[in-house]
Amino acid sequence: MRVIIAAAGTAGHINPGLAIANKIKKESPSSEIMFLGTDRGLENDLVPRAGYVLKTIQAYGLSKSIKLKDLKNNFKTLRGIRRSKKNCKRI
Repeated sequence: MRVIIAAAGTAGHINPGLAIANKIKKESPSSEIMFLGTDRGLENDLVPRAGYVLKTIQAYGLSKSIKLKDLKNNFKTLRGIRRSKKNCKRI
């Protein structure tokens, strides 16, 4: 079985993902599990420490604002969506 778990930001999101991954590995040791997260959150420490592959993307909340920073973050998020699709095809 091949599984992608998207979890980012806080341990409240990541730890349940790790618990699910551990249960899958216990039930099906040959499973391939990949985590998808950002380059800013706790996942950068917790996921590799647990022994799982982490692929990162840039993602931000989408904003309707016209500020330059918000426009750049919207663009980065769209790029992150494309990168996520590529990662999904790889596993």
